[in-house]
Amino acid sequence: MNGGNDITAGQVRRARDLLGWSEADLALHANVDAAVIRHFETGTYPPSRGQRDALRGALVAAGVTFTDTGDPGARLRGSGPVNDGIHPRELTTENDDGTS
Repeated sequence: MNGGNDITAGQVRRARDLLGWSEADLALHANVDAAVIRHFETGTYPPSRGQRDALRGALVAAGVTFTDTGDPGARLRGSGPVNDGIHPRELTTENDDGTS
């Protein structure tokens, strides 16, 4: 994809679209200037690693999952065919398949 926890401009655009967020909305949630998002998405100027981390963190907190599949590789949690598994708090002896 793009370096593990990194994100691409396409993923940011797709995630904003999924959430119905404007550049200003994401800027508010990520605590970055909206111009950073605009420049990133248009390829004008890349954001710093810290700014990318802030963008990714805000989008993940809002329910976006980034994937290695599809283009551009972003979806809302709980949508699509991907099985995210059982949360550890929900794991019991009955539903533990022992493959951890």
